[in-house]
Amino acid sequence: MLLTGLLKNVKCQIPVFPIALENKLVAQNGLGWPSAIQVAKGNEVLMKLRLSLENQNTCTVTDPRGLKFDISSPPSSKYQKWNDGCSIRVRNITFEDEGRWRLTASEGSKSITGWIEVTVLEKTSTYTAPPISLQDGETQTKVDLSSLDNAYCVVAKPFSESSLIPGKCSVTLDRTTRAVQGNWQIYLGLPGTVSEVQAKRHVTVQTEHLDVGYVRDASNRLHLYCNILHTTKNITFCRFQKTSNPYGYNVIDGLSDGSHSYYGKGFDLKQCGMTIEKSTSEDYGTWRCSVGVQMFVGTQIQQQTPMQALISVTHTSTSTFLRKKTNEVRPRTIFVQEDSSFTITCNSATSLSYCWFQHPNGTQYTPVKLVSEEQLFWYTGESLVVGHCGITFAHASIEDDGKWLCSMGPRSRLGVEMTDTVQVRVTGPLAANQKNVPVRIGGNATLYCHTANGRRPLKYCRFLSPKFVGMNIDSSVTPENAILNRYYFTPERELNFGDCSLSILSVEEDDIGSWTCAAVVDNEILESRDTILVSIDDQRRNYQFQASIIGMSVGLSGLVIVLIGIIAYKRTWIQYFYCTRKPTVSDEYSLQRRTATLSSIQSGSSNE
Repeated sequence: MLLTGLLKNVKCQIPVFPIALENKLVAQNGLGWPSAIQVAKGNEVLMKLRLSLENQNTCTVTDPRGLKFDISSPPSSKYQKWNDGCSIRVRNITFEDEGRWRLTASEGSKSITGWIEVTVLEKTSTYTAPPISLQDGETQTKVDLSSLDNAYCVVAKPFSESSLIPGKCSVTLDRTTRAVQGNWQIYLGLPGTVSEVQAKRHVTVQTEHLDVGYVRDASNRLHLYCNILHTTKNITFCRFQKTSNPYGYNVIDGLSDGSHSYYGKGFDLKQCGMTIEKSTSEDYGTWRCSVGVQMFVGTQIQQQTPMQALISVTHTSTSTFLRKKTNEVRPRTIFVQEDSSFTITCNSATSLSYCWFQHPNGTQYTPVKLVSEEQLFWYTGESLVVGHCGITFAHASIEDDGKWLCSMGPRSRLGVEMTDTVQVRVTGPLAANQKNVPVRIGGNATLYCHTANGRRPLKYCRFLSPKFVGMNIDSSVTPENAILNRYYFTPERELNFGDCSLSILSVEEDDIGSWTCAAVVDNEILESRDTILVSIDDQRRNYQFQASIIGMSVGLSGLVIVLIGIIAYKRTWIQYFYCTRKPTVSDEYSLQRRTATLSSIQSGSSNE
């Protein structure tokens, strides 16, 4: 305690040492302007004293090498007075000019000295850098555009206004899309130079996708591959399936069954492939590859929707896609009940980029993802990449009845679209599959009605003939126990599947006319019906007519030949009769004259 009390009474004294300077102004800091400057080689430096003397006599400059001169008489044109007071302009800066420059202004016995630190930088006139690769769909992506120590930059992205960015040249994209692809113009403000440095950065946006195809080797092996490019996902399984078969192949790294083996560099390199060891013609066709994937979502790994694609294996190295002619085959028919939803589909053996549909009235529809219950139409199908194109409409109206066109754009090629046609018939709950059935007398015929909007059971099935003969029929009525020995239910059809079908043995005249099919469809209250017109086959009738004409022509021709033969025969008979009949007196006289004349000619010839 005593020691503490003594220490409190002791006052700390800091020793002060006097410093003698020849010129106290030398100790002043900041008299040179600027106090420090960076300058690129080849540029100029402007320097001066912040303070000035009223009656300045001299302005002495001392460079970093010790060269000392008055600015009023510089040693070369490299140096020049720049401003009022004590100042200097130094042209064409080199690395030898780097260091401390001193400026001293004098007025009699008074003088002011200031210094400037000059740093010389390498001149940068251009800036090149490798392309920038971004991932499509990423969010909050930071893109560094320059590695230089720039003070600012001006960035002009394709099809967008330029933006001024202070400090390090980088931008953050809220969401990366392919719209930012291309050359970005950049103007950099670098230290030590007045002119901005122009640079271009080429930006590419890589889209995650499957790279698919096949190769053959000299050993008759077929290699199918389905690799994921530009992804952060991991492969969990790899499956190949020929679309014509219900089964597929589970392909795993390093696994083979002797006929089918893994092909590629491994799941860890995002490669899924299968080798068919001894390929045959049965391996030609369309294959579907499915790749299971997972990825980090936050801090957890979650399974994602498998990626799929189609591979078309042909006899040649390339495939030829031809536009279908709508008149080559009869279009498919879709039966839809009025005011209910309906779906139109068309499929391709190759992956699609897009598809669209044309209404019978010419309106075009491109299917989109279903996001709202109020949508009028939306995409239906597994995926475009597996060749599935479909569109569902919320409500069918009578205006939708007619021929629809489906157009598909293949992903693997450009050019003419693939097309298909679909016939839409807006009907009641029960509809005739064919409204007009041409027949021939004595031949067989089938009248077929079925439910619209897919298969729905029927409570019963009945038909009414043109002569108003009603028939109640189901699959128990066979050709062996046919009604009236001629009418029976068409085999391999069922009421439970929505079929109301009547087959007729040996069509008669009484069967020609309008038939009615009727039934009560499941979940319906009222009976539904449709009509079918049974008519004589006009084409067959034309054939018969043509055949009769031909027959008549042949008959007439034969008759003419016979008549000609008769006439020729008669002429021959008359000539024969004329030559063989007994000559008359006049005939004998003529014959004697001809004989005498002939004898006189022969005797004259012998005398000569």
